[in-house]
Amino acid sequence: MSEARVLSLGVILYNGMNIVDYQGPMELLETAGTTSGMGAFTSSLPGIPKPKVKFETEYLAETHDPITPMAGARALPTKSFSEVASKQFDIILIPGGDNTRPGEPSKALAEFIQGQAPGAQYVLSVCTGSWILAGLGLLDGKRATTNKSYFNEIKKTTNPSIEWVPKARWVVDGKFWTGSGVTAGQDMGYEFLKTIAGSEFATVAKNVMELRATSADDDEFAEVFHLT
Repeated sequence: MSEARVLSLGVILYNGMNIVDYQGPMELLETAGTTSGMGAFTSSLPGIPKPKVKFETEYLAETHDPITPMAGARALPTKSFSEVASKQFDIILIPGGDNTRPGEPSKALAEFIQGQAPGAQYVLSVCTGSWILAGLGLLDGKRATTNKSYFNEIKKTTNPSIEWVPKARWVVDGKFWTGSGVTAGQDMGYEFLKTIAGSEFATVAKNVMELRATSADDDEFAEVFHLT
């Protein structure tokens, strides 16, 4: 088998984010990480299939200051937006949380995402991360999903050309992958890993995590929040 392609992955961090929104999918994606402990552990397992791609990940924020999430431990960025201003990432991942309504994201964060999205091969969001994308006009004319508890507000405050899908763990429209609330990022992360790294490798990664991944339309929460 040929050597795996290495894709650059930028995870966007900001104060008020939800840790699980990015850590859920990253636990899966880092099984194919070039420098992560999870990647080293997974590759050491006997008989494991090789991934078709590997990920070189940076955790990005306005500065190197610790990021305070909605809950849990603070996160440390590896690079600032200004330090990677000339770099085009292959993949960007935007978690949800507080400060995601239109106009709330900082100027630096908004400008970085707007600068990266057009050239990225894939743009991923989890929970209200899609609210950030929508507020920047990046989801106009596309299908997407988001956090169920904020679904109606998000639909009202974003461009009417966006088709918000209420019953979906995740939605794919071209290079945009949008996940529903919080833990849906794990399901989306598994499907994304399966799509670009290969089904056999992704299955091993899922089993290492002991994850019961669901299908895109296996979504009980649309009914819970009276969206269907």
